[in-house]
Amino acid sequence: MGDKFQLIGEVSPGTAGWTVKVVVAEKFSPRVAQRSPTKYQNLILMDSDGSTVQATLYGQNIIAFQDELILGKTYLISNALVKETSAEYKAKSGEMQWTISGRTRIRRVEENNSNLLISTYSFTDFEDLPKYMDLNVDISLSISTKADSSFFVDGEFELVEEFKSWGHTNSEIIDNIVSEKHYLTFTPSKLSSKLSVPTDEKDFTEIKSI
Repeated sequence: MGDKFQLIGEVSPGTAGWTVKVVVAEKFSPRVAQRSPTKYQNLILMDSDGSTVQATLYGQNIIAFQDELILGKTYLISNALVKETSAEYKAKSGEMQWTISGRTRIRRVEENNSNLLISTYSFTDFEDLPKYMDLNVDISLSISTKADSSFFVDGEFELVEEFKSWGHTNSEIIDNIVSEKHYLTFTPSKLSSKLSVPTDEKDFTEIKSI
């Protein structure tokens, strides 16, 4: 993210001809406004300095941009409507808010900035997850399988895509293993022979041994 584009903090309602390079740091599910039937969708965009801004899509623009602004991907954005955040929301949403519409210009940049995102995440222990039960929140998981390794679930980073593909390929076998509780009796070598990925026995830890 090294070319000379404006940073998020340099863009205000009076700024003309601006272009900001951002990563989609968060993408929330569409919701219905409390005081109108209009749907909206919020995103959190991040620049190379780690500064963020909340951007919002409304109505038909949610569908129009559903295949763009992918979580974890990098974009050049210009001509979004910029306005000051209402005083009551500044602490949560920041000084400015962007509205993305049909006039907004968006161009994807083929850069991998996943490390920038990971460095800003706030991680929650599994034992604290019950507090999020029945809440309409989007949660991604980072699971540590060994002391020196981890993988993400429900992210859009390159390191996640291979795992998603592997999970899709083995989904029926995994469902069977879970439903029949084979993990209680199968050795790691038997599990690896059923799944379509070559691995050594040392790559698995038996669940009953954890």
